[in-house]
Amino acid sequence: MVPKSRVRKLLPIVLLIAIVGVGVSLLMKRFPNWADSESFDAAQAAKLQSANLSAPVANVPDSWPQWRGPNRDGRAATTAIRTDWATNPPKLVWSTPIGGGFSTFAIVDSRAYTQDYGSNNEGVVCLDAKSGRKIWEHRYAVDYSPLRMGYAAGPRATPTVSDGRIYTVGATGLFLCLEANGNAPKELWRHDLLQEFRATIPSWGVACSPLISGDLVIVQPGGKDGSVVAFNKTSGELRWKTSNNPSGYSSPVEATIAGVRQIVAVTGDAVLGIRPDDGQLLWSHDWRTQFNGNAATPLVIDDYIFISSQYGKGCTLLHIEPTGDGLAVNPVYFRKGRGMQNHHATSVHRDGYIYGFDNDTLTCLNLRTGEVQPDWNGQRTPDGKRIDKGSLILADKFLIGLTQTGNLFLAEATPDLFQLHGMIENVLSGNECWASPVLVGGNLYLRDGTKAVCWALP
Repeated sequence: MVPKSRVRKLLPIVLLIAIVGVGVSLLMKRFPNWADSESFDAAQAAKLQSANLSAPVANVPDSWPQWRGPNRDGRAATTAIRTDWATNPPKLVWSTPIGGGFSTFAIVDSRAYTQDYGSNNEGVVCLDAKSGRKIWEHRYAVDYSPLRMGYAAGPRATPTVSDGRIYTVGATGLFLCLEANGNAPKELWRHDLLQEFRATIPSWGVACSPLISGDLVIVQPGGKDGSVVAFNKTSGELRWKTSNNPSGYSSPVEATIAGVRQIVAVTGDAVLGIRPDDGQLLWSHDWRTQFNGNAATPLVIDDYIFISSQYGKGCTLLHIEPTGDGLAVNPVYFRKGRGMQNHHATSVHRDGYIYGFDNDTLTCLNLRTGEVQPDWNGQRTPDGKRIDKGSLILADKFLIGLTQTGNLFLAEATPDLFQLHGMIENVLSGNECWASPVLVGGNLYLRDGTKAVCWALP
């Protein structure tokens, strides 16, 4: 039996240990990456030097059927566009009213599809891409009150169009499949992703854009009963579910990496490699960020995957390699709180260089070193104005950018010298113009929370 006097002496120590333990637990929950440290693998870096990061990208169709374009890499079809903006600026083709939201466009067969919000209902909207005329809309009731940190302007995800069907995910996790015949849409099936997979609504709403893989459509509920799930794209029947990682704000991609076809999905705390046929987890890599704030889409480049997040996280380059019984994920480097910290937008890749926004700074990163190019730091216009944080797409060797304050700009994707070809101010309004630009047929499609616009670049 322990003497009472000794118990009295030990009690403060036990209480102190308990308080420290609770404090550390709360600190890790609030700042999950506070103990991160930079890393650099010399052996992996040596392999990277011989990797073909400048391989030509296959031509893509001149359409934009899903988030970030035909290949989900932010790259438009190789179409001649106007680059002398100073003397021959783009022309406004049309402008049409639209509800709130951050959803950008999917454009197929001269129809532009997006999502919006108004009067307690979300809508899937179809516009004539040539005139901006509204062809149809499909509206359904939603409750945005669970969005704990605001930003209740509207849907975040972008529609995916495949074989005459439109797949959409709303901010509260309602997943719809519509069939559009003529001027009237028909809802074929729907799923409540949060309810069906025991998921908690992310602080800033559900943001994953559906991915088509063969006869499957894949989304990321981020639930205890399924972090990444696949449905039959025709019937809506669940085909597989995998993992229980919490939701982030990213969208999955599909690619052949290390000779294996796979889905790459960034959740709120990890990067996952998943076999498309049956959902088997092939590999995973821890990627914890404050607020589960992983928003950028993964960039797959040969057998490498580039990941970037804001909130002090940074960026990493992962090398996927075959092993005797599967695949291994090997980090080449990790840059903590520097290099490239994508917030709401995803970077683009060209010839071994990553172009994007490091938090709020337009930046070019050397993919082989993980270091910023000297001439790409804090870019300004010729009259000294700073280029605000925004979104980028790639058109051949040109970057088309839209700042969050509604300014449109064109620059060259050349790593050694920043060359701005022009800027048009206030093409959109507000301070949250977060919908990424879309380029089809020489026309550029943009939107904010009140209107959609089309500008001619050919």
